[in-house]
Amino acid sequence: MSSYFFYLFAAILIFASLAVIWARNPLYNVLALVVAIFSLSCLFVLLEAFFVGMVLLLVYAGAVLVFFLFVVMCLNLNAITLNSVQQIRFRWWGCVLGLTFAFTFLYAAKSFILAQTMDPSTLRGTIETIGKILFTEYLLPFELTSLLLLIAIFGIVSLAQGALSTGKDDEGP
Repeated sequence: MSSYFFYLFAAILIFASLAVIWARNPLYNVLALVVAIFSLSCLFVLLEAFFVGMVLLLVYAGAVLVFFLFVVMCLNLNAITLNSVQQIRFRWWGCVLGLTFAFTFLYAAKSFILAQTMDPSTLRGTIETIGKILFTEYLLPFELTSLLLLIAIFGIVSLAQGALSTGKDDEGP
């Protein structure tokens, strides 16, 4: 059954990554990126790298992307109004995704209850192991990633300041 969830989250990750690229509205880009990072975190948990999965979920989806979403919403970019046919289509997709989420949540709850009765296993993705590998073998990529995030934050702040200084608010002539 775990291979089913692997393929499910891998497919969600692929489609969400494509949505990040293809979406025309920046708000949808950020929301699709949140979904992609959530599914990537689920893949790490399925591979028993619990620490990496939770850090990815908490740090990126919980902090960085919420900050990106806040800045995109502050920029007040073009809002799209949907007609009734498009709204019905999104409602159906919402129902399908909601049922899928409910099914996976119930399965995860059942697995959690069954795991409470099992013997403890050795965790391969412990903090000590990850810390040793991260600060020895992968020190340069780790530092480059932090530099990339810093540059992204500077870019977002400059975009927000540019939008505020040009007065793109809803002021009439």
